[in-house]
Amino acid sequence: MIKRLTKCVECGSKDLVDFMDSMEHKEKDGRVFVIENIPVLKCNQCGETYQSPQASKYIDQQLEIIKNEGFENAAKEIIKSKGITQEQLGNMLNVTKQRVNQILSDGNLDAQTMIKISKSVNEPVDKLFRFRRIDKRGDKHYIV
Repeated sequence: MIKRLTKCVECGSKDLVDFMDSMEHKEKDGRVFVIENIPVLKCNQCGETYQSPQASKYIDQQLEIIKNEGFENAAKEIIKSKGITQEQLGNMLNVTKQRVNQILSDGNLDAQTMIKISKSVNEPVDKLFRFRRIDKRGDKHYIV
């Protein structure tokens, strides 16, 4: 378990508060994406922010959605939380563990595969796989 910071590394203040931050990410093609609602600790004295490992994971998930043009494959996390291994899922779908890993990491799945997984793990398709809209506001893009 990771300990929560009790004082600012930058200025030494103990006035740290939970804060929802945002950051910009520039893609190779020049598009700028804004990732919002990043949970951080913020120092009220100097403004320094600190991300937890969970915040870093959230950022990685948002970047994956950007990479997949708005497609969010949440199946891997949900299946893991249900205690189902990739090998077990492979048996349910009649595919190898390697194919399951490929499916759960894929940002380009066909509807039939999504439905098979949904039925196998008894979860709605729209909970496992979501399509997020990416809005352009000015010269920046936002996941909504």
